[in-house]
Amino acid sequence: MEHTIQRQLVEQKIMLGRQQAQIERLTALVESQAALPHISTVTVMNVMQVNAVVNIKSFDSEDRIYIPVSLVKSAFTENPRLMEYCRMSDEERTNAETAAPFVLEALVDLVRRAHRDPLYRNVHLNPHRADQVMVCIGEEQRWEVRGLIDVIRVLFDGVSDNLQKIITTDQERTQLPFDVQSAASWVPNLYEVEPERFVASGKAPMAAHLQNTKPLE
Repeated sequence: MEHTIQRQLVEQKIMLGRQQAQIERLTALVESQAALPHISTVTVMNVMQVNAVVNIKSFDSEDRIYIPVSLVKSAFTENPRLMEYCRMSDEERTNAETAAPFVLEALVDLVRRAHRDPLYRNVHLNPHRADQVMVCIGEEQRWEVRGLIDVIRVLFDGVSDNLQKIITTDQERTQLPFDVQSAASWVPNLYEVEPERFVASGKAPMAAHLQNTKPLE
């Protein structure tokens, strides 16, 4: 893992150097042909934005995972399983056994959606141990080994905390359809009753997710 990360950093520096050279050529072209309508500084700005270096959020920070209200809305209105949960009666939603698969689906789905942002992709499977992961720690962004189960617990706790915050904040909660508000509010409540159960059940889907997001070798 360490060798792969170092190689990727070197490759990134080479790529950034090439892109910087392209920016300089584009800038010179824009300055020399500013009168042409089809050439603008917007082109240069777009290229410069590609060069932004992502500083991954530390896994040890409080904002290691971020679930905005927009992700909650998309999860509960796009995922067929969560849409089904929204259509259930209050009795079904709050029944521990009936609701358990849907609560797990919400936890895993929201982690997946959060990790689409490279800024929060701070955990990867350890290529040498199926029961371990590598997490990004500190401002220096070093990678440390952690147990898979422990990391799943931390991520699920983070999803639960984010959901709880959204549901208890009027400005955010009211951005959700009423049925989504009702369904989403039960995810942290049911999770916090038996977190170990959901962490154990989430091992397989979370391992698959982390496998899909591992760094290229």
